[in-house]
Amino acid sequence: MTVKFWEEKHMQKSVKRFIGTALVLVSGIILAGCGKSATKVQQTATIMEQADISSLDSSQITDVGALETVNNSQEGLYRMKNSTTVIPGLATAIVKPTNGQTVYTFKLRKNLKWSNGDALTANDFVYSWRRAVNPTSKAANAYMFLPIKNAKQIENGKLPVSKLGVQAVNKTTLKVTLAQATPYFKYLVAAVPFLPLNQKVVEKYGSSYGTSAAKTVFDGPFTIQNWTTSSANWTLKKNPNYWDKKSVKLSSVKFQVAKSPETALSLYQSGKLDNIVLAGQQAAQMKKDKGYLSYPSGETDYLAYNFRSKAMRNLNIRKAISLAINRESLTQNVLKNGAKAPYGLAPEEISKNPSNGKDFAKDSSVKESVAYNPTLAKKYWAKGMKQLGLTKLNLKLVCYDVDSFKNSAEYIQANTKKYLKGINIQIDVQPKVQAITTMQKKTGYDLGFTNWIASYPDLNEFFQLLNTNNVNNAGNYSNATYDKLYSNANVKDVTSTQKRYDDFKQANQVAMKQQAIAALNQGQIARLNKPSLQGVTYAAAQGISLKDAYRTK
Repeated sequence: MTVKFWEEKHMQKSVKRFIGTALVLVSGIILAGCGKSATKVQQTATIMEQADISSLDSSQITDVGALETVNNSQEGLYRMKNSTTVIPGLATAIVKPTNGQTVYTFKLRKNLKWSNGDALTANDFVYSWRRAVNPTSKAANAYMFLPIKNAKQIENGKLPVSKLGVQAVNKTTLKVTLAQATPYFKYLVAAVPFLPLNQKVVEKYGSSYGTSAAKTVFDGPFTIQNWTTSSANWTLKKNPNYWDKKSVKLSSVKFQVAKSPETALSLYQSGKLDNIVLAGQQAAQMKKDKGYLSYPSGETDYLAYNFRSKAMRNLNIRKAISLAINRESLTQNVLKNGAKAPYGLAPEEISKNPSNGKDFAKDSSVKESVAYNPTLAKKYWAKGMKQLGLTKLNLKLVCYDVDSFKNSAEYIQANTKKYLKGINIQIDVQPKVQAITTMQKKTGYDLGFTNWIASYPDLNEFFQLLNTNNVNNAGNYSNATYDKLYSNANVKDVTSTQKRYDDFKQANQVAMKQQAIAALNQGQIARLNKPSLQGVTYAAAQGISLKDAYRTK
C-alpha cells in the first residue's frame, strides 16, 4: 500500500486505494433450469482478497482488504453508491447542512439492530467517534475527524473527548457540528472510521476487539464468520438483523486470499474464484475476456521537482523533462496495467463542473504540461542549460521499490537521455516509507517519483499536495497565487460549489503552467468478474460491494 503524510502532527498513514466507478447492474429473476424442473440458483460467491486482514476494528483499519470485508459487514450513516455518489445507509436521507453548512442532523432508521440483537442507536456513533479521536486509542485515521468541532484540540490532548461536536439528541437523532463548512463531509461519514460501534461489545473485549470475527458485532448486509488475523479465507453470511435484508440476495460469500496474481488468475479460470484483481500486465493480456472491467482508482503518479535544487527551480528545465516523456507509451507499452495518460494533478472521476458536467481533469487541463514533444523539449532544455551555465546535468531520482515505479523511472531515464543533451538521471530505489521520508525532508534528491491515492472524492485531496509548507508537498513548490486560490476553495468559497470548483480549476492551471510537477499517469483498477455474478459495485476507498449482488446461474 502507499503511505501518505499529513499536515497535522499525526502519524503517516497507509494510503487506501481510492477505487473508482464500475457498476454492473442487471435485474431479473434468479432462476435456472428449464420447464417444470426449474430450481433456484445457489446464491453464493467466492471473491479474491489480495492480502491478509489485520483487524476488523473500524478505528484501526488501513489496508484495502479489510476495508472490502468491513464495508460488506458494517454500515454507517451513508453508503457509497459508486465512486462519487453517497446514498442513505443507516440514515433515512441525505442531510442538508444548516448554520452555514456546519451542522448536520441525521435521522436514523427505526428499530436498527446489531447482529447480536442489541439495539443500534445514535449513541453508538457518539461512542465510536469519541473513541477514534481519543489520543489514547491511537486510531490510524483519527485525522479524518478534524473537520468536526474540537477534534483537533482533543487529538492534541487539550480538550476531553466529551467536547467533540457530536451529540445523540435522542436514540434516532445524531447532531454533528463542524469547525467550518466541509463540502466533502458527506463522503467522510460513508467511510469506515465513521462506522458506529457497540460500546458494550468493544468494552467487553477491550484491546482484543476486532481481532477475530467472534469478537466483533456487525450491522451491515453480512456478518463475518471464521476469521482471525491468521486466516487465509473467511466467510460472509447474510445478516438476518440488517435493516435492508430483503435487498441482499447472496446467502454467503467466501473471501480467499490469493497473494500471487498468477494463482488468482488460474483460480478464476478454473471457476474457483468469481472476482479477482488483475496485476501488472495481466490487464493487457485479459482485456478481451468477457468478465474484464476497468475503473479509475483515484490515483495520480507524478514526478515531484525538488525546488530546493537550483536546476529544478528553472522552469525551462522542468518543462523539458516533462515534454520528453511519452505518457501514452509509458502507460500502454511499459506499465500495461490499465493506467491511463493524465490530464493534470487530479485524475478523472473526482469532480465535475457544476455548470456543465465536464470532468475536472479535462476541464482544467493545460495541454503542454502533459504533452509529448521532443522538439520543444530540446528547445526548453537548451535555454535552461544556458541560463544555468551548464553543459551537463546530473540528477538523482528517488522512487519506491515497486515494480511499476521502477519501470517508469527507467523509462524516464532513457527518454530524457535520448532527447536532452547532457542529462544524466541516477535512479535511487528506496523502500516506500524511506522514499517518502526522503521527500518529506526535501533533501537528497532532485526528482521524486511518488503518487497520491484519494481517500475520498474531493479535489482538496490532490490540491493540498502543492500548498506551501504542506507536509505532503514533496517538491516544496510554493506559489502565492496558488496558495490564495487553495485557501479560497477551503475558506471564502467553501459554501459555493461553483466558486470552489473554479478556485481549484485556476489553481491547477497556475501549477501546471509552471510545471510544478510532471503528472505521469492516472491509475486504473482492472478486474475479472464472472458474468454470472451480477449487481457487483465498486466505490471510493471501499473496494467491492456485494449488497446488491446475485447469481444468475
